[in-house]
Amino acid sequence: MLFYETVNARSINKASALLDMPKSTISRRLRMLEQQFNSTLLKRGARSLSLTETGRALYQRCLSIVAELEKANLQTAAIQEEMSGVLRISMPSFFVGWVAEAIADFARQYPALRLEIEALNRHVDVSEEPFDLAIHFGKPAETFHPTRLLAELPRNFYATPGYLKKHGTPTRYSELARHDMIAHQFQMRDKVFPWFTKPDGDATPLPPRAVVNNAVLVRDLILRDLGIGLMPDIMCLEDVADGRLVRVALDWQSPPLAASATYLARRYAPAKTRAFLDHLSAFLRKRAYC
Repeated sequence: MLFYETVNARSINKASALLDMPKSTISRRLRMLEQQFNSTLLKRGARSLSLTETGRALYQRCLSIVAELEKANLQTAAIQEEMSGVLRISMPSFFVGWVAEAIADFARQYPALRLEIEALNRHVDVSEEPFDLAIHFGKPAETFHPTRLLAELPRNFYATPGYLKKHGTPTRYSELARHDMIAHQFQMRDKVFPWFTKPDGDATPLPPRAVVNNAVLVRDLILRDLGIGLMPDIMCLEDVADGRLVRVALDWQSPPLAASATYLARRYAPAKTRAFLDHLSAFLRKRAYC
């Protein structure tokens, strides 16, 4: 477990601070472990550690051990005692509005637990920043920390009744080439859907009307009759119910948007971290398919 936590910290200095253990002790025990395996486990760089092939295999085994500890529920304090203190969470700013109800409900359930939530539109590494967990969307970045899939959110194309009245309602995916498209930067980067070519057969891809890096801005531009855009259904529930947006049904189904959480790994995930992730996952899965 000392090896496991040192890998998660990515440096002996950080592991020393995290574990309140002298650096010399950590280094000595890691050398003993390497002697036991008769193999180098860690490559010690100037600023950080990286795993050798043997080290990676051992780390995967450590993950199994941690999972077994979680299943065995080997906490050192009662669960209510652990549902106190502070839980520091990072999430994208657009996501806050989707889950504010879930966050408020969780806070009411555990009044002794203080939540510190930051809305950040960038990738957050929980080993480098003071967060217990970070929520991300799309393909997760490679990390040594545990990553849990919270939900896969269905996505569809949406437009306003005014835009569709003026430009017509497409029924086939290929017909989107004749429309103004509002795209998210990550949709372009990850090639979420095949881009459109000109209707006259020219293979040159048609640029979208607008490309932005904020999901809320995608929605706002669509609501202002500027075009059609691909958005998670959970983001459009109220707009559809109030008649502001219309789901454009096509002969093509978008892959879902993955919502995942990376959390700071210690010997086992604290009860408050697991409880929050369980609560949020259940809320998202329920809302995604309602």
